[in-house]
Amino acid sequence: MTEALWSFLSGAESSAPVARRGARALSAGALRAAALSLAEDLRDGEGAVYLYCEDAANFAAGLLGALISGRDILLPAHAAPAYLAEIGASSRNLVSDLSVFGGMRVSIADDDHASALPAIPNGRIGFFTSGTSGDPKLCMKALTQLSVEVAVLRSLWGAPKGAVVGTVSHQHIYGLLFRLLWPLASGTVFSSRIHESWESVADSIGEHGVVISSPAHLGRIPHAVRLQHKPDFIFSSGGPLSSEAAQGAQMQFGCWPTEVLGSTETGGVAWRQQREAGAAWVPLPRVEVSMDADGALMVKSPFTGSPSSMPMGDAVELLGDGRFRLKGRLDRIVKVEGKRVSLPRVEEALRALSQIDDAAVTDLPDRGGALGAVVVLSGKERQALAALGPFRYSRNLRTALRHRLEPMELPRFWRFVGEVPQNNQGKRIAAVMRALFASPELPQIEAERRDGDKVQFDLLLQPELRWFEGHFPGQPILPGVAQVHIVSVLAERIWGIEFPGHDMSRVKFRRVLQPGERVSLSLVCRERRLDFQYASGGEVVASGTVKGLV
Repeated sequence: MTEALWSFLSGAESSAPVARRGARALSAGALRAAALSLAEDLRDGEGAVYLYCEDAANFAAGLLGALISGRDILLPAHAAPAYLAEIGASSRNLVSDLSVFGGMRVSIADDDHASALPAIPNGRIGFFTSGTSGDPKLCMKALTQLSVEVAVLRSLWGAPKGAVVGTVSHQHIYGLLFRLLWPLASGTVFSSRIHESWESVADSIGEHGVVISSPAHLGRIPHAVRLQHKPDFIFSSGGPLSSEAAQGAQMQFGCWPTEVLGSTETGGVAWRQQREAGAAWVPLPRVEVSMDADGALMVKSPFTGSPSSMPMGDAVELLGDGRFRLKGRLDRIVKVEGKRVSLPRVEEALRALSQIDDAAVTDLPDRGGALGAVVVLSGKERQALAALGPFRYSRNLRTALRHRLEPMELPRFWRFVGEVPQNNQGKRIAAVMRALFASPELPQIEAERRDGDKVQFDLLLQPELRWFEGHFPGQPILPGVAQVHIVSVLAERIWGIEFPGHDMSRVKFRRVLQPGERVSLSLVCRERRLDFQYASGGEVVASGTVKGLV
């Protein structure tokens, strides 16, 4: 079966294109040569090889080279230095196309060709995913498991007829299978780079192209983007795609996204297209689904490496025709922007900061699934919070977490409390924590007018604004730091600018603003400078300037 996976690459003429790097075609011979060169470098070593490459073609050469050398291959999910150290990757065992990490390099050269490959052994490939403990969990897969799954993809959707373009990483199992192994086994060219924007996808896709994407990207297609050629397929995985995003992609690109349900442990499980509301999932060929006594989805397939059914963390409703519908997650692994995030892992990273005594994290379905952090600060940090305000202080915490967490793991919303709430059994209930985030941070926008680089809002300062809580008991007011925060959020929403908050001038708060007031807010953005002005009844009540916008 592994021979079938590599049969095209093994038998192709040296000049046959297998990948595209921008306008350049990368040949089968060049990929084989890079793989054999790496295999020679690895042959005398021992232990697992960690493989991380930004370029998918270099990654393919690294994967082949490590397999030929007989070494196990471990795939880091990302390349943050603290994360690499956490999972045991170092310059002694890391293969990469990035020189910054040291270690062994793998890179395809245009002028280097090899005519043949040796037999590819059935090696093992390890994926790092989030376990229930919060630590990165290693899931090992035999190459034969991936090969069987690729064969199922080909039986269900055929061989891609055009180039395969992806917005997702090949370091994860979905990207590896769909973006790299499926086209490689089919003799189809794949794009070696990750296309992080739809403008880049539009520039790269050709006739009969295939797009490998995710809910995070399909939910954010700019209205102005048009594809020169209608794709044969748009695939999405990593989490359920909203019906609005599915319909939007179809209207804009003329192709219904095909969603694929699965996990690292189970491999692919089912697929669907949301041509109608509430579309059910259809199991992939050779996949059997069932439900356990707790209502959880159980999966049995050759992709799992186990003869027994494997549980998933989803509640399920089984339909009489073999299809099923999902009813929500049952564990503390949540999906944020289509990627799986361990809440315990984020909590562990928060508690590791010296500023924090305790922390709990929950996902916020009412806020797009973003993460909210409930934080207990150490004694001295409470003064820093009072001096900086919640907005600027939480930005500092996000910066402190960036060395360990991926962007989607960083909490977007923060609550600072004296004690994390818990029930009588000492358990922290997600619904209770979510309730802490129920109060809106922004006033109600009653009108919005734009004129060039100027925007004016008519705002209602509704009493439930969270900024009124505790400021002050019996006579709430809208604090100055809250007024600046509202300015920053609205400016970022309108112009996409980052609000530094440390270079402000001529900031004046002339009178207090109270619950129930209606005010107008004028924003003018030009030349990396933002001027703001609050007015009520024709009277300017607050104003200021922020410089150094980025």
